[in-house]
Amino acid sequence: MTLLHPALGEPLASEITNALIDLAALTRRAAGADHAHPDAISHEMLQCVLALCKAQRGAVLLAEGHDSSQTHGESAQPTSDHAKASRALALHNIHEEDAHALLRVIPPAHTHIHSAEITCWITYGLSLNEVAGDSGSALDVPLGASSHVEGGQNALLVLGWSNESDEACASMIARCQTVLPLVADAVGAVVACIVMKERVQELECASVCESLQGMELLKAELLGTVSHELRSPLASIKGYAATLLRHERRLAREERHQFLLAITEASDRLEVIIERLLEISQFETGQVRIDRAPVDMAHLAGEAIAAIQERVEAASPRHFVFGLRLKRADSTPADAVPLIVADQRHLREMLDNLLENAVNYSPGGGAIDVTIRPVVQTHPMAKGTAPRQDGENPPDGHVPRSMLEICVSDTGQGIPDGHLQRIFERFHRVDTRLTRETNGLGLGLTICKRIVELHDGLIWVENRPHGGGAAFYVRLPIDEPPG
Repeated sequence: MTLLHPALGEPLASEITNALIDLAALTRRAAGADHAHPDAISHEMLQCVLALCKAQRGAVLLAEGHDSSQTHGESAQPTSDHAKASRALALHNIHEEDAHALLRVIPPAHTHIHSAEITCWITYGLSLNEVAGDSGSALDVPLGASSHVEGGQNALLVLGWSNESDEACASMIARCQTVLPLVADAVGAVVACIVMKERVQELECASVCESLQGMELLKAELLGTVSHELRSPLASIKGYAATLLRHERRLAREERHQFLLAITEASDRLEVIIERLLEISQFETGQVRIDRAPVDMAHLAGEAIAAIQERVEAASPRHFVFGLRLKRADSTPADAVPLIVADQRHLREMLDNLLENAVNYSPGGGAIDVTIRPVVQTHPMAKGTAPRQDGENPPDGHVPRSMLEICVSDTGQGIPDGHLQRIFERFHRVDTRLTRETNGLGLGLTICKRIVELHDGLIWVENRPHGGGAAFYVRLPIDEPPG
């Protein structure tokens, strides 16, 4: 609290003390989580200063971009350019245009002028050190000078008295010369906090706008992707069905059979697309149920490999070699791996998605391996990051946990480094010629991530050395999680 000189007299000292208390309260409101709008706090601050100075009109102006090369204490009267850059933080009984007009005509060497509308008025500079991050005390700024801070901001109080004689005006100015230096720090602190509050609200609004823009882009991407994926099978169904209707009698039995097979295949593709969309919706809304039971991942992976191998051999000219490798914790070969308690149906879906992804992005064929081994993992850990290497000491407070690691690796084109962190996002697809030629919604890896997270596990992807494709890693708890 500012110590007031005894020569001020009890009444004036009491007014100044009360003003300082009110200004401190406004500072706390502006700096805290108070939901009051900055305009309301600015208005209350100006009313407090007007009451203390017995002024009938006033404004608090904030300016940016003024010359910060002036030294403190020099006469720094607002120029025309300065006035144009100003904005009103608070106004009372004066229009903003009139306040700017007054600043443009203020004589450089005087503290007040006479006019037909206002008998006299003064300006007083406020320090906004706190806006610039300076922890020092506010500057002692004389009447008629405007303080500034590095960063291009300064504030001015404009106070006016109406219908007062020259003698009364001189008395008011003398009062201001006494009281304003004593409350300038407090007023400047309120202004600084208001500016900061405005900045915080601007950042929050910008964040919300960015989030909404992101949602709009995601929605547009969803509509575009879904429209494209639906249009292809629908076109096939419509085309073959229309041909059958027009030329049924002219088509041979074998041709009709081939057309019906094509319609069935397109219908299956539609069914997969719709199921993927419904499934991701259920994951996002928490409607997916996990039915836990003992699962042999080696057996499950063998079934998944056999299924995709049969499908690839029947539909693709590319040559793939699928392998299943079981290992112990020390990476030596093993005949079996530990069971885990999990949802077998969802884990099979995860394996199918990872294997299908490996096939789709290996244009030249090649080897696709599934390696399963037990590991010791510090748990929990940050999502989306590669885990610590085995043998490292876990951080204090973390208990090592037995996990089963499943790695699906391929010898395809790999993933550009800029996409490694986004590869599990909804509808995200790396934009290459190969991806444009490959059907898909970009939801398979997202669904994999949701399945792993529901099992309290980890999933990440790495590029293999020397451009040797990509490797997707999944770690799932071997022991049943508590509760």
